[in-house]
Amino acid sequence: MSLSATKTPVFDHSWPAAPGESGKATTAALKPFDLVGSDEKRVWESLRARYDRFRSPFFSVAFSEAVHAVRKDVEVAVVYQNERPIAFLPLHRQGQSCFPVGRFFNDAHNIVCDPGLNIPWHWLLRQIGCNAYHFHALVGQPLDEMPPHCCHRKVRSFRCEIGDNPVQYLRDLGRSHKTIGRQGQKTRKMAREVGTVQFEFDCRDVERLRQAIRWKRNQYQRTHILDLFSTPWTMELVERLFGNIDRDQTPRGILSTLNAGGRTVAAHFGMLDGDLLHYWFPAYDPAFARYSPGTGLFVSILEAAEAQGLRCIDMGYGEQPYKRKQTDETDEVGQGCISPSFTYRLLRCGQAHLIDGVKTLPLKSSLKRVGRSIWPNAGRSKLT
Repeated sequence: MSLSATKTPVFDHSWPAAPGESGKATTAALKPFDLVGSDEKRVWESLRARYDRFRSPFFSVAFSEAVHAVRKDVEVAVVYQNERPIAFLPLHRQGQSCFPVGRFFNDAHNIVCDPGLNIPWHWLLRQIGCNAYHFHALVGQPLDEMPPHCCHRKVRSFRCEIGDNPVQYLRDLGRSHKTIGRQGQKTRKMAREVGTVQFEFDCRDVERLRQAIRWKRNQYQRTHILDLFSTPWTMELVERLFGNIDRDQTPRGILSTLNAGGRTVAAHFGMLDGDLLHYWFPAYDPAFARYSPGTGLFVSILEAAEAQGLRCIDMGYGEQPYKRKQTDETDEVGQGCISPSFTYRLLRCGQAHLIDGVKTLPLKSSLKRVGRSIWPNAGRSKLT
């Protein structure tokens, strides 16, 4: 993780220019989500539509609205120029620290604005009365151009750029990834041994959604990592997004399922926004693991891409093995914090280096198991 060596951060006090110099008075305010006006939300969505970097559904007004509905604590930093809104940053505030809306459920965040504005983070933090912004999937900003008052590291993110020819895309992906290329054999074997295989792209059965989340929670327990559904609001959020059945209103939650012999063997819950599917929570029944039903479901989604109008499947950040096996494009996102306090940045970097060190130990799996048994709630602060 990179840490600024400058104990006294260099602030660019020339931004924004004084009204007498540019004729444009620029201010910022932190507003409860409920007080963000309809005109401001329209500007917010128009910025999303204009710039590809904000393509992810996590940048949408609807996602922030859904999070606020279940948590009641979403605020939005709004930047104004001559009293007109020009930038938005939805967040949660704890003391003088702020975090991306949705906390660790959020796989993409940054200031929603015209990229040419280059709004200084220190200026925005000072305007809204905060001393730190913590991020774990900062997108659309070159990490080598981060401000000096920042500690950060790079993490890979993964996606499938399907384009206009899903059939050719799947064929090419199968050639480069044996996991995909051999899945047809496993799915046919499952059909012979278990029963007819059926795929449903948009399943509206809430009980199957809850079953998928139970599988996911069991997976978290088996692998000794943070259970993202250990706090009630996260399940409430998923069900709220799933409850949006208006195909014209995006993003919306979507559950896809793979069934064999009349039984659901794999499911995925994600967010569909236009021609992009954010691949969020895949899960499968371990009793059918030998057939790789999770991969079978993913292949089925790719096969349905043309009919469903999909051009991209975004799998987000993180080095989970299935992402490396199922995608052809990678990018980088930033993890870290921005703060004018050198001591605070030093503390955060120290914590990150300690965690990274543990991950490199030869007995890390055993350490994770022991650690999770001693501190079962470790990491839950990422969801509060």
